[in-house]
Amino acid sequence: MAKASQSTKQKKPPFQWGAFVRNLSSFTVLVLGLGLLVGAILGMKPLEARAAAVQTRGPLKLTFVWPAMAGGRGGTWLAPSHQEQLMQIAMEAAGPRPEVYDAAPLARVSDALFDTGWFESPPRVTRDTKGGATVEGVFRVPAAVVRKDGKDHMISWDGKLMPAVYDPGESRLPVILDPALGAPSLRSGQRDYQTQWAGEDVAASIELLGLLVRQPWAAQVQGVEASGYSRDGSLAILTRNASRIIWGGRPSKPRVGEVTTRQKLAYLAQLQTDHKRIDGGYPLIYVNSSRLQFDTSASAKAQAASAEESEPIPGTP
Repeated sequence: MAKASQSTKQKKPPFQWGAFVRNLSSFTVLVLGLGLLVGAILGMKPLEARAAAVQTRGPLKLTFVWPAMAGGRGGTWLAPSHQEQLMQIAMEAAGPRPEVYDAAPLARVSDALFDTGWFESPPRVTRDTKGGATVEGVFRVPAAVVRKDGKDHMISWDGKLMPAVYDPGESRLPVILDPALGAPSLRSGQRDYQTQWAGEDVAASIELLGLLVRQPWAAQVQGVEASGYSRDGSLAILTRNASRIIWGGRPSKPRVGEVTTRQKLAYLAQLQTDHKRIDGGYPLIYVNSSRLQFDTSASAKAQAASAEESEPIPGTP
């Protein structure tokens, strides 16, 4: 019995080769994974540096998506001079030699372009496959120019100032003549492109222009006179024939006692049909009352002035 017991104690279990192989495989995978992770961490910077070195460092090549002409006619309504200005502002914001993988220059370009007043919101600036960047955003659409203090200031349909400034009559846009208040400005004195032009007269004029430009005779409209709105709430249409059409209150809020906006448009359509001119051939007419009214005294004055200009000066041949 003693010999049998001793024999049992000396007997060893067989070596577990399957478990050994499984543990070795797991360990190997773990070591390889750690090696790849360390290699990626250590090799990322040299890889980025090498990729950056492949591309020539220099001025950022920018491509703008310019606003398209209305009606799908192709091209853009933005003047070449304004395009050049925006391109120059963007290049200066990006810097002379921006880092290829640095997002900061793109953010600077977006902020600088938004500050110009040409965009409704900060434009998107993204890298392209050629190492440059593309600028794409929603441009404000000019509605008119506001003539104030001897200058024509471009304004958008939402009543916000835009960067273009012209001498009177230089632009091809309708004019809003002489509102009560001046252009919005910041405390620093710089022009404020993010605030609507103060005063209901400008907002009312833009509303009227938005109605007029949709009419078939819109080409006869030169602009809107806003000078009397703050006094009596009345607007006047200025025509390209140098006549004035007293319109009255803003389209959405006619004055008490006036005819409706629809009736005013009907009067103008009638004059266009009968005379091929919305002013009927008179220097001053009223479309805001129950009957069309023509200021014949204004016609007499115009005829008298014309006659005086045509009279020969004594002593001249």
